[in-house]
Amino acid sequence: MSGGEIAFWLVASGGALFRMRAAQRIAEVLSPRWRLAPAGSDVADPSVRVSVCIPARDEAAVIDRVLASLDAQDHADTEVIVCDDRSTDGTGTLAQAHRCRVIEGSEPPEGWLGKQWALQTAAGAATGELLCFADADTWHHPAALRTCVTEMERDQLDVLVVVGGQALGTWSERLVMPMFWTALLSFLDVKRAEDPERPNDAMGNGQFWLVRRAAYDRIGGHERVKDRLAEDVAIVRALKADGARYRLRFGPTLTATRMYTGFGSLWRGFQKNAAVVDPTQPVLSAVLTIVAVILLVQAELWPWLVLILAPSLGGLWAHPVTILLAAAQAAALIHGRASMYSVVCDAASGEKLSRSPWLYLAQPLGAIIGMAAILNSMQAQLRGATRWKGRRVQGKSL
Repeated sequence: MSGGEIAFWLVASGGALFRMRAAQRIAEVLSPRWRLAPAGSDVADPSVRVSVCIPARDEAAVIDRVLASLDAQDHADTEVIVCDDRSTDGTGTLAQAHRCRVIEGSEPPEGWLGKQWALQTAAGAATGELLCFADADTWHHPAALRTCVTEMERDQLDVLVVVGGQALGTWSERLVMPMFWTALLSFLDVKRAEDPERPNDAMGNGQFWLVRRAAYDRIGGHERVKDRLAEDVAIVRALKADGARYRLRFGPTLTATRMYTGFGSLWRGFQKNAAVVDPTQPVLSAVLTIVAVILLVQAELWPWLVLILAPSLGGLWAHPVTILLAAAQAAALIHGRASMYSVVCDAASGEKLSRSPWLYLAQPLGAIIGMAAILNSMQAQLRGATRWKGRRVQGKSL
């Protein structure tokens, strides 16, 4: 057997084995064991003050929704602080119609990214024993805070990260977002993420998470991660390394978000951090990003390449074992997507996306767009050309 034949079989078998293991991992991660559902009315409300901190820069389209959901919370001792991060669309005025305190943000100091500075500003005004950081494009079940506070008080946790439902509206969101989420979940092991001896396995989610004020202050708050593009992951890893008791749960019925509202916002949003880049090591960053894209080709596109090319190329491409491996990989890939849609996306989107055949048929298109977004993110970050909501964004990924 030649070297080329060996390489072919490694790619064909590796892709199938990875996808089958990934489908198993996704099913495990999304199983009821790791979910956090809204607490029933019979669960007592802990008497702990919670400060919800929301960074808001030009969020007029969504600020009413998130604040209305927080107005409806059944946790008694709650304060909501909105840092109006120099919005130009009336976000602050809209927020004042709700039960919250609106504070005016300022331009971030040298070395700070805007979101971290807004979060640090809001936290500085907070009076709660627990801090809850939530994005402006989220919305929450009325029992969300009571449920999370109960979980933290019962088990004396310092950090609780909740991954909520993901609402997908347009075709681009429905095709591209699941690729990134399934890629993330394919490598996630909740037991390892919660292992105190493995701080770098912790998963963050800036959309909705809670931390004890004492633990947050101990690491210096968001100043610790002031220049990190993935600040949510970086800060929970720093907290865990400092000894904070950490837990990760999935709460698709507890909280939800719609990250993007179409192809344009998705493309601009992914430009910030779809690629893992360190501007001080451009060559290494470029090499690692390109390797990641090549691996995604194997993971996402290989079975379809086999089925398309086998009739014309013949040989190994048309070998029965190759076809069998490609079919197994395609089945595992679709199974992983179906799990993602049904558990994480269906309820938040208000549709049974998991039962839509065209989403599975169009999966290769979503993968191609996603890979293009990663390469675009790499070049934009390395050139210092990334902008988000009118600000230049440049920093380290983690």
